[in-house]
Amino acid sequence: MAAGTGLRARKRAQTRHALHESAVELFLARGFDDVTVAEIAEDANVALTTLFTYYPDGKVALVFEQDEDRAAALVDAVRERPAGTDPLRAVETFMASRLPFEPQDPRRERLLGLIFSTPQLRAHVRKKWTDCEDALVKVLAEEGHEPEDAAVRALARLVLESPDIAARESAPGEALAMIFANLRRGWRYD
Repeated sequence: MAAGTGLRARKRAQTRHALHESAVELFLARGFDDVTVAEIAEDANVALTTLFTYYPDGKVALVFEQDEDRAAALVDAVRERPAGTDPLRAVETFMASRLPFEPQDPRRERLLGLIFSTPQLRAHVRKKWTDCEDALVKVLAEEGHEPEDAAVRALARLVLESPDIAARESAPGEALAMIFANLRRGWRYD
């Protein structure tokens, strides 16, 4: 939490985090389908209406604490990349900072098992990435390519499918790096 953040914002962040943590712990203990949103709200000591205020998409969204406009954040990562960094490296770095590549969560392996064994969760994760296609095409077009170019759209689509592909590997971070190395070679960003 940034210094100077107001009490209200800190309380909102704490409530959101508490809901996420309760949901993940219950899902890991009992399985996604065997936990209700009412049980999650009770475990987090909040009203059910509060749960839906923070997570209007319900159970599926509770697994993923990050509350961001992913497309905007992805575009910012490309536009605000360090000088000399190619756009694909900026996207790779952005992706590597999110589950399943972020190694800091000790529950990562169990959480990935939950996600890949629960069709709704896997679909949600993929959709969060693939919904960024138009934004990624636009920002790649800013690099001197035509946005209507099928090659740019194909690159964007391949890039946005890479987290789903890499996450299934035993070393997701290494798999993501290998995918991007191949994409950069093929796209001549290497």
